[in-house]
Amino acid sequence: MDVTSPNGLHEAVAEQLATLDLDAGKPLLAVDVDEVIVGLAGHLGEFARETGFELRLTGYKLDGALWRADGTEADREEFNALFRGFFETQTLHQRVYAGATDALRSLSTQAQIVILTNVPFYAREDRVENLAGHGIDYPMIANAGPKGPALRWLGERAGRMAFIDDSPSQLASAERDAPEVTRIHFVGDDMLRGYLTEVGAAQHRAEDWASLRRIVETVLIDD
Repeated sequence: MDVTSPNGLHEAVAEQLATLDLDAGKPLLAVDVDEVIVGLAGHLGEFARETGFELRLTGYKLDGALWRADGTEADREEFNALFRGFFETQTLHQRVYAGATDALRSLSTQAQIVILTNVPFYAREDRVENLAGHGIDYPMIANAGPKGPALRWLGERAGRMAFIDDSPSQLASAERDAPEVTRIHFVGDDMLRGYLTEVGAAQHRAEDWASLRRIVETVLIDD
């Protein structure tokens, strides 16, 4: 059973947050993973084909995008099984987007970095290992549900703070629960980025990791 505290934090998320050693006087950058640091949809499409399905994306959503080999739409149970199978077997093998490792390494010299990802709890350790293999070994929080409560918790314990995510709903959650945190929209996949040209809750938008790094430097580090 999921247990959520009065402040909106899932119990398992609160336990992870409590282990962080944060500097209250130093800027903090919270970064999502899927479609920000590593690819998801393209890799999931490959996995679907290997298991007899096809992923047909017509927008920035996975609902209704999975089809069987006979041309009929897969049902929710089939999608859930594919999704779980992907994270159980492929999390260790997800591919990092160009420039992510170097940009984060540079930013980490002047700001604290926390990885804030909604990876399923059962795949948390695989995600840690995968990111570390790409040279991305910052503290990681496996979140559940909206990220706003976790961002509020982080923002109360650090200096200036920014948050990078591809999801409009997660950026809206940040706007609602942690409005002091600067919100940056970024999608690493060139094709998927075209589905989201306007995200109302985002204050900034980046096209690649080079521009993303410059935005973070401007809002967090430059005086």
